[in-house]
Amino acid sequence: MDINEALDYVHGLRWMSKKLGLTKTEALLELVGNPHKKLKFIHVGGTNGKGSTSAMLAEILRCAGLKVGLFTSPFIMRFNERIMVSTPEAYNKDSLFGFKEIPDEALAELVTFVKAAVDKMEEPPSEFEVVTVIGLLYFLEQRCDVVVLEVGMGGEFDATNVIPAPLATILVNIGLDHMQYLGNTVAEIARTKSGIIKPGSDVVFYGESPEAQAEIEKRCLETGSGLIIPDFNNITVKKADLGGQSFTYGNYDIELSMIGAYQRKNAAVVIEAVELLKKKGLVIGRESVEQGIKNTKWIARLEKLKNDPLVFVDGSHNPQGMRATIDTIKSCIDVKKPGSPKVICVFGVMADKDVDGILKIMAEAASEMICVQPLYPRAMKCEELYEKACLICGDDVETVICGGDVPSGIQMALDRASDKDIVLCLGSLYMASEVRNYISKIKEHN
Repeated sequence: MDINEALDYVHGLRWMSKKLGLTKTEALLELVGNPHKKLKFIHVGGTNGKGSTSAMLAEILRCAGLKVGLFTSPFIMRFNERIMVSTPEAYNKDSLFGFKEIPDEALAELVTFVKAAVDKMEEPPSEFEVVTVIGLLYFLEQRCDVVVLEVGMGGEFDATNVIPAPLATILVNIGLDHMQYLGNTVAEIARTKSGIIKPGSDVVFYGESPEAQAEIEKRCLETGSGLIIPDFNNITVKKADLGGQSFTYGNYDIELSMIGAYQRKNAAVVIEAVELLKKKGLVIGRESVEQGIKNTKWIARLEKLKNDPLVFVDGSHNPQGMRATIDTIKSCIDVKKPGSPKVICVFGVMADKDVDGILKIMAEAASEMICVQPLYPRAMKCEELYEKACLICGDDVETVICGGDVPSGIQMALDRASDKDIVLCLGSLYMASEVRNYISKIKEHN
């Protein structure tokens, strides 16, 4: 099959059973030769910050001379982003991530191979289960020294949890998201996410949530795993604005193009993971750590797309993530002070998210809000989002508008913004590609 047929097949599995459990993934892996048993892993779970943390760690390992596989989700611009590989000699500073995406030809071949195995199964696996197996096969084929494997959703029953004990387990910030699947409290969600902790693998945990920490500590005790929690008080900020940041953590002097206090904390988690990996025998010098973090790019995380006015796209899609985003903006400008730049939010969101909670936080910074409907089946309809925004934001937001689709909403925001204002495109990673594509077209025509 060609790449289009391959992607159609994979996406078609989206509607298959998402029954909890690892049975189908394990069965499929058995049929294709159990590639996961021949690889080394770093397993990254949690709620907010998995992608950025995974990218920083993978780039550090590449700088240290290793061939690294990187498995993440969801993709932003194209499906192939979910499975990437980088080697010490192949860093591409001009690519979206610096890593090389799986080529179309290789992806199509692996989909064809895996489909033949799926056809032998009584119960078909889900899309994510199949994509996980394809990624593992590709990383083995590419002879990766180590794979940074990001959990899709949850932990205990996530398809990625089929792997043996990894070199290290990382759990980033844990908050409320996917509650219909994972639990109604932070403690319940942390309990599910802690299911990736295995005997023989120590854990680095972001911390900052007593409820989550209690569950992580309990699981570590059950598995005999060591637990490391960064001391964020050891972060000393030298510079932090909308252009980037620099800071120290322990003996490391860090420059980071990604903005936000939460990214400094993610970097501290990564540094602690590096120290753990060094104890496991990996040779990672200070220069590799500092250069790797400096190199790291991760799109749609308060990513600047344009100047005059400043346009950012951010995939925050739960209250905890939106809190980090809005606090970053508030730390850089006095958002409600007369004469300050206007903050115009272009907001689209999936209907199954805590929309009310997200809106309350956005209202702290937004001067105007333009509600849009991303081009995705689960997206909340623009009219419904507009009604919610009017009800919840009240007098806190000067103007609320129903903007239609994402391109229309962005253009409306640009028309209403002066050169000194800020346009924030927020609410879902699923609308990030629409935002990036539209801004790219504008820049091409100017």
